[in-house]
Amino acid sequence: MSWSVKNFYDGQNVLITGGTGYLGKLLTAKLLATTNVKMIYLIVRLKEGADAQQRTNELFDKVIFNKIDKNVFMDKVQSVEGDLMKPGLGMSHANKAFLRENINIIFHCAANMNMSAKLRTAVMTNVNGTTEILDIMKGAKVLKAFVAVSTAYSFCIHKIIEEKFYDSNMNGKLLLTMVRNMKPSLFDELSPQIMGNWPNSYVYTKAVAENVLQSEGEGIPLALFRPTIITSTVSEPAPGWFGNLYGPMELNFWCGSSVLTVFNGIPNNHIDTVPGDYVANAVICVACDVGKKWNENTKDFKIPVYNFGSYKSPLFVKLHDYLNLPVTCEYPPFERKLSTKPFLVIISNKFVFRIFNFLLHTFRGYLMDKFSIVTKKKTRMSKLYSRIFKLNSVLFYFTTCEWIVKNDNTKAVWNSMSREDQSIFPFDTNSVNTEEYYKNQMIGLKKYALHEDVKDLPKYKVGKSRINVSLILLMFIFFVVFLVIQNASKSE
Repeated sequence: MSWSVKNFYDGQNVLITGGTGYLGKLLTAKLLATTNVKMIYLIVRLKEGADAQQRTNELFDKVIFNKIDKNVFMDKVQSVEGDLMKPGLGMSHANKAFLRENINIIFHCAANMNMSAKLRTAVMTNVNGTTEILDIMKGAKVLKAFVAVSTAYSFCIHKIIEEKFYDSNMNGKLLLTMVRNMKPSLFDELSPQIMGNWPNSYVYTKAVAENVLQSEGEGIPLALFRPTIITSTVSEPAPGWFGNLYGPMELNFWCGSSVLTVFNGIPNNHIDTVPGDYVANAVICVACDVGKKWNENTKDFKIPVYNFGSYKSPLFVKLHDYLNLPVTCEYPPFERKLSTKPFLVIISNKFVFRIFNFLLHTFRGYLMDKFSIVTKKKTRMSKLYSRIFKLNSVLFYFTTCEWIVKNDNTKAVWNSMSREDQSIFPFDTNSVNTEEYYKNQMIGLKKYALHEDVKDLPKYKVGKSRINVSLILLMFIFFVVFLVIQNASKSE
């Protein structure tokens, strides 16, 4: 039997959790544009002032659906009310029965990705959500593939990430029982001990959720998909498009604004990023591969794991080179608004970083806020620099470590595809023109974060990254003067 990715989705009912998120929107748009799916159902949580279907309809106004016919969207995309933090996802018995009897393909993308979230909050989304969706789909009548999206850093305690399941330090059901029955204050106090060597609640709960998949996924055509850091798109729905500013792209944003000038990390460590549209394409193709494996050997089916990263490809770049993109590219995001050219110095030593951070961020923000009172143009730079410092602290573990993410299974999927499928669903990271991709990423920051007109952009080649010595010297002089004034006022 010849398997075609495009044909695999003909007449199929697809369920997506996290459908209003970055990856969920990319999956929905791609399936509508390239396949003949019957229906796409999005599990959507109620928000104040809007029911689930209203939230789904509002998606059509987003850039990502510009090329999709509105009638096609309205006819083929429906919402199912649900909440990953609730027992049974907060669904009615009728809705659960409908999903079991009608859904052919599932993409479980919903997650709490906030690395600063309290553990109990992350558990209720990432572990409870996975447990409940698996429970609902047990005994499903026509299910062909279920792809659970995790992260390549779920087991970041290992420096080489294989395409296999690892053991976490906690049973998912036990962890849920603890969250539900312990006093929140006590659970919060115990959270660091519970997480052990994991650096934050996001990756830890993803690790536990993976163990739930392994232990509770029997009898389901299930696959685990682990992407590395998802960044802007190569081409779809447009070059340089992104969903939200987070992680490395948020750092690019602040560096391009000349706000972020010093960062704590190891400059020569590599950062593993993958374009958003390539991730969506890979997930779509992995579902087809799982369906094929399940069809060929249902009885002895073992849950496959697919890692997706850029190791050994042009996108596997040094931290220094990636974070300095706004400095070295032709189109810095903020060049029309800058008083100083962007620059960024990355410091590995924590003590030295704190000195530079105080001079270039904390003290600079203090001066800017004080000066704004005089000019009557109120700023909140101190608050912004506090946020950036917190972001740096959250990312410190990942900017001072390096991983090798093996992806042989994902490569095998790519190599098994026909040329037609490869052209429709590209995800080979070796094929990315990095110069063009990074240029479009910076233009994307202008267009989608700053909402600037990007027609007839003037080239603004800044050149190699250089530390702005004059700014550092100026901050140091201001700081010395500040100390002198402070001491003089105390002596009076």
